[in-house]
Amino acid sequence: MRVLLHTLLFALLFTACAGGERHLPNSSGAQGEVLVVMSKGHWESEPGALVRGILEQPLVNLPQREPRFKVVQCAPKDFGSLLQTHHTVLLASIGDSDTATTRPLIDRYARGQLVMQIAASNATAWNRVFASDADAIVSAFERHQLERVAKRLKKERDAELANKIEAYHGITMDIPGGYKVMEQAHNTTWLQRDRLMSGAGLEHNTIEGLLIHHHLYHGKTDFSVLNLVDLRDSVTRVTVEGPVPGSYMIVQRSFETLDLMPQGKAVQLNGNYAYLMHGLFGMEGAKMGGPFVSLSTVCEREGRLITVEGFVYAPQFNKREYIRELEAILFSMRLSPRCIPLKAN
Repeated sequence: MRVLLHTLLFALLFTACAGGERHLPNSSGAQGEVLVVMSKGHWESEPGALVRGILEQPLVNLPQREPRFKVVQCAPKDFGSLLQTHHTVLLASIGDSDTATTRPLIDRYARGQLVMQIAASNATAWNRVFASDADAIVSAFERHQLERVAKRLKKERDAELANKIEAYHGITMDIPGGYKVMEQAHNTTWLQRDRLMSGAGLEHNTIEGLLIHHHLYHGKTDFSVLNLVDLRDSVTRVTVEGPVPGSYMIVQRSFETLDLMPQGKAVQLNGNYAYLMHGLFGMEGAKMGGPFVSLSTVCEREGRLITVEGFVYAPQFNKREYIRELEAILFSMRLSPRCIPLKAN
């Protein structure tokens, strides 16, 4: 699967850079959505069940059950000019090919589009190739969704706020408008955006927060879930106040017998080493909580461990797309030229 993933990523890059100028419409469709082009018969049998089981798998570290993607289906005969502009498409070609293949098609029908074509001679062979390549396909879809959000964030970037963050922390980020500095001291900045969002015919308040902090870097052992959770709690205890006097933000580590410790993994940030963590937060002394995502990296020249985090409180809404946008903001981080980053290898 790792070989296939590298092949797919290379194909995405090559296809995006190749070819002449084409006049295409902009891609469309709701954020987080995947359009599956598959006949009704296959959709209602094993191929469709397999696709739904993988693309609609619940995301971890969210307070309620939410699928990884919102999956919609159309038959090949209905895949006309309107639906062809969808930004993320899984094109199932069953019975149209003697060979089983998985092929990414960039900007096939619209700008900013990823079509993942899976072809096989029959349903059994198609199921086999899709199951084998599922991790790589999901990773490609996830990357594409984040890139779409990142492009929008660049257009919505608050330049004045970005300059303040760069001056204080030595990093640049694409932070959209609406965020305000709640507190900035002791190598920490807390930003927050409060919005009224419509849902079920009513308006509800949502809170999106960003937390930027840096600490002395000791070595790669700093990149452990327990260490990063302890650092986060030490920062939020004195920085992020809750709705009740004396309350403050904490990481949810457990609930009764449930293990709620965040999950982390090594990733790359602009080709350099970073550590991504997803978890849940709560409030000590108050009833309030939600999901958070954090990204940590190193400025080796200055010996700084730099962490940027996003969290959301939106009890009346699903959280998947909030977290996806926050993750895109985190991955927009760029270290200042004076920093020497930690190499990925």
